[in-house]
Amino acid sequence: MSNPTMQQMTRRLSATLLAALLTACAAQPESAEDDVVSDFIAVAELQALDAVRFRDQFNTRPLAGRYALLRARDNHYLVQFRRRCRELYENNFPPDIRHERNTLRPGIDTIRGCRIDQIFSVEESQAAELKILADGLDNE
Repeated sequence: MSNPTMQQMTRRLSATLLAALLTACAAQPESAEDDVVSDFIAVAELQALDAVRFRDQFNTRPLAGRYALLRARDNHYLVQFRRRCRELYENNFPPDIRHERNTLRPGIDTIRGCRIDQIFSVEESQAAELKILADGLDNE
């Protein structure tokens, strides 16, 4: 039985560290900000939508790492992304994916390059409450 060389040991250690890092990244727990919004969804008993149709452009306002408010005319929506969407805060971002011009579908389409996980319809008063919650989180 031969002794492993230094190069073989380095490769094994690198592979083990890479596997541990990938496991840690895949497990990304929700942040406290995300917890506040997910609690709001549960308490308000918001139901996820299959699709959102809109006529014109829409505006987005980041709330927490994985959430944003979307406004299209008089309708308000809470969008949950599959991951933290840092692109909402950047000027340079990838183009959006749309399979239908004026429709957003969870799991398929993106906003500023971030894949949409779920979309919830919210009333104007709920949207205002979410903004207040997000502003409170920013001040902590």
